[in-house]
Amino acid sequence: MVGDPLKSFGLHLAELRKQRGWSQEKLALESGMARSYLSGIERGVRNVSLVNICALAGTLGVNTSEMLNFDDGNGRGNGGSGALVLEQKCAEFNITPAQRLTVRHMALMNDTEQDAVAGIARVIAARAAKDL
Repeated sequence: MVGDPLKSFGLHLAELRKQRGWSQEKLALESGMARSYLSGIERGVRNVSLVNICALAGTLGVNTSEMLNFDDGNGRGNGGSGALVLEQKCAEFNITPAQRLTVRHMALMNDTEQDAVAGIARVIAARAAKDL
């Protein structure tokens, strides 16, 4: 049976972060993500999105495929399958400097504030979809 991929990914992320001598706070500031969110990923209780995997890879200075090159709990790495697809998808996420700044500002918000902004964004997106 394959180990829990969320926990395996989280342990791998923590290992990559620690190899650089970074705290969770430092990774949060550099990536523009909330420290509490990163903590949840590292503990294996948050299901990280593809966009965030790409952002973390860029922040840590590793190939996106390396983010999925972790042990599955049985001594088998699982990064080989789908690594090329991951690289191609991540290339599609061209984040402008203004968008990165927005993400950094969101990282400074607490979870309640982030939820409120996300709710507003969902309403705007739903209304925009109706107008199409």
